[in-house]
Amino acid sequence: MRLFLLQLPALIGVLIGALATFITTTVQERNRWRRQQAARWDERRIAAYTDYAHAVKRVISVAVPLAAKRGVYEDDFWFGGEITEADLLMAEEERTTRWEAVLMLGDDAVVAAARQWHDVAFRLMRLALGQTSDLTWNEAVRATGQARGRFYTAARRDLGVKFDESSAPYEWQMSKWLTERPEDRKTTVASDPVV
Repeated sequence: MRLFLLQLPALIGVLIGALATFITTTVQERNRWRRQQAARWDERRIAAYTDYAHAVKRVISVAVPLAAKRGVYEDDFWFGGEITEADLLMAEEERTTRWEAVLMLGDDAVVAAARQWHDVAFRLMRLALGQTSDLTWNEAVRATGQARGRFYTAARRDLGVKFDESSAPYEWQMSKWLTERPEDRKTTVASDPVV
């Protein structure tokens, strides 16, 4: 018994070491598993956000030439073939399908921004189909560019991507579809005063 008591501190040290190793390994494995799961869901969110953005842009890229065909605005940028209402409805169906993944995987800010973007894209679609909208063509184009910027900002924030919050790139791209583009405005230069 005396021999056992002499070896007891060493035995306790071994047990404490084994327990510490077990706890450390368990915590590390749990953290690694959580990181892997987070990365896996990040990849799925990236795919959902990207697919959704492509689907909304497809609705817009079909609505714009269809609106030009109806005389809503003059389109000097369209180089594609014939666009029909059926093409627009198919693009909208694809957007609706992609929307479900955003609803399932996106955080509240992304879902709200995505909803705003497709709401204004829907207004463009209505105008392209010859229906009424609460926005004019120019208002809908501007609102679409701004909503697109808000969607990308929310998606990047959700994914932890650093970015510049300027919406200018989105608004610039959409400005080519305005009936009066900034580059179309004539600048007047004051002539020299006559002496």
